[in-house]
Amino acid sequence: MSAPGGLRLFALVFGAFLGVAILKWGNPVILEAQIPMPRDLAEWLQQPWPSRLAAPLLLVLTVVGLMATRPMEALRGRDRSTGLLLLLPVLWLAWQALSAGRSVDAVLTGWTLPQLTGCVACFGLGFLALGPALRSGWLWVGLIAGFGLCLNKAAQQHLFELRQDYQVLLEGEATGWTNFTAASMAELKANLLVIRTNGVDIANPAILDKMRRARVNGTMVYPNALAGLILLLLPAALAVLAAVGASLKGSVRWLLVGSFGVLGVLCLYWTGSKAGWLVALGVGAVALLLRPAPARNKVALVALLLAGGLGLFGLRFAGYFAKGATSAVARADYWKAALQNTRERPVWGSGPGTFQRPYARLKAPESEMARLVHNDYLEQASDSGLPGFVLYTGWIGGLLWTLGRRVSRSAGGAGPGLQPAQEPVSPPAWNAWPEADRCRVEWAVFLGLLGWFTHGFAEFGLYIPASAWTVFTLAGALLAGGPSRR
Repeated sequence: MSAPGGLRLFALVFGAFLGVAILKWGNPVILEAQIPMPRDLAEWLQQPWPSRLAAPLLLVLTVVGLMATRPMEALRGRDRSTGLLLLLPVLWLAWQALSAGRSVDAVLTGWTLPQLTGCVACFGLGFLALGPALRSGWLWVGLIAGFGLCLNKAAQQHLFELRQDYQVLLEGEATGWTNFTAASMAELKANLLVIRTNGVDIANPAILDKMRRARVNGTMVYPNALAGLILLLLPAALAVLAAVGASLKGSVRWLLVGSFGVLGVLCLYWTGSKAGWLVALGVGAVALLLRPAPARNKVALVALLLAGGLGLFGLRFAGYFAKGATSAVARADYWKAALQNTRERPVWGSGPGTFQRPYARLKAPESEMARLVHNDYLEQASDSGLPGFVLYTGWIGGLLWTLGRRVSRSAGGAGPGLQPAQEPVSPPAWNAWPEADRCRVEWAVFLGLLGWFTHGFAEFGLYIPASAWTVFTLAGALLAGGPSRR
């Protein structure tokens, strides 16, 4: 590897880039045409940015990262499983490129392919350059700052913004919109906040219902996407804050960690994400089962967690189930259409990012239109055929299996962590954290990866730069800490 100083600086910059991605690139890339370029400073600060700005920045960082490392040295001595996990994403991306040549919509595929390329680039950078940074504060400064601002935005939405907007729309409708200018009304209609029914402008009932429930999305495209981001980053953020605050008084340290944790849990609850809630319970159960403790105690704790969590889940979403679980029914229709499209195009699919085109033809008449499958794995089958599905699913399954086996080993009483029996390929010489803190951070990162990739069975995080590029960076960095074949 190159000089530690250069890698530290690169990790700091790349972490800041991921933090900016969380704040500005939280929309799916297929919505590119609906995200205008900011026109003034206020819009640059407050509005999301089009994804076409993200890819060039990532390209520059990729070149810089490769210049700061020695790839062949990083790969030397790796075992076969690590080599396979590095080969599979390259093959998957190559198949996406081949499928793109047969796309039914070249524009959608043109927006999607750079996003998928960015995922592989982030995975490679994580492995080659950011392994040591995962176990120190350098990568996390910008990343946790961006995540914290996203959570703060979500809290403001729940406590103030959504409730105020709800009242404004109700008052506008009651007064015949006389309190709005023509330009404001045009903007409300363009954003579907106001619709015209029977010749009368009314507040969109669907939007009003969402505002009334005050489901938050922070800087992400919608609440379920924020839930996925929380599943990914909250465990690691808490572990990092605990490690960074080790020099503080115990009460101050746990106040810092506890405050951030409470904010994250509340935001997850405020998203109203059913899948997010269930995945969080599952990840919590895994964390308890893999902790070094007597089996009887672990089983009792898991049973208590599931009983309490599922009980609260039933109370929280009783109204949802009483209405017929509409979102679950809608997802079933998306998945059915994805399978049908796969049967019709089993080899090449319809092209990366194009699910909306076959779905418009295959959907049930009563179903709402959808742009993505809401399942990252079925999306691969529909968009790039069975080869794309097998390559992506094999990559993610092998990655979680390999990392899970490593982090489940006890690290000298410090709790589960990455504790290879052999000497690491590239010892993190510039890592200032004690071994116990490093192990806790690695364990927390794995839990976040497990939660995010599981959440992908019901969502489309792979197509959102903010979450996808972050998850693959962390996955590559965690894989880099594995044992050498020696």
